[in-house]
Amino acid sequence: MKSVYNLMMMDKDPSYNNRIEEFNIGFFSSYDKAEKTARRYLTEVEGFKDYNIVYKITEKSIIGSNDGLSTDIFIICGWNENDEFDATDVIESNCYVNKNDAEQKLNELIESYCRKEWCIDKYIIDECKWQEGFVRVYC
Repeated sequence: MKSVYNLMMMDKDPSYNNRIEEFNIGFFSSYDKAEKTARRYLTEVEGFKDYNIVYKITEKSIIGSNDGLSTDIFIICGWNENDEFDATDVIESNCYVNKNDAEQKLNELIESYCRKEWCIDKYIIDECKWQEGFVRVYC
């Protein structure tokens, strides 16, 4: 497997300050699996089936050799925050099979990009990270 497919769901109706809410559902081994998951969310999962939700699937490269046994991937994210503590200027790396490689890349990115916050996120391929639905809260 040389790449994975990231499924993002977006609420097309803006919340406060015209912000679009995004939900990272997970990373999938095929475009087909990601799309089937998106369709299931749009018909079965609370919030996703109830509001004006769209999905986007993006292909992401995998760095490192995957022996076929590991289903873990690591992704580096860096971001700043605005006055409302929303993430801005977000950057995201490719996917790494080896956590040590991701940590090394994190150090390189910190040197290259001025971001306030950094993290390495772990995902399991073909597992939905965001499994619950959502409800809108109006203030």
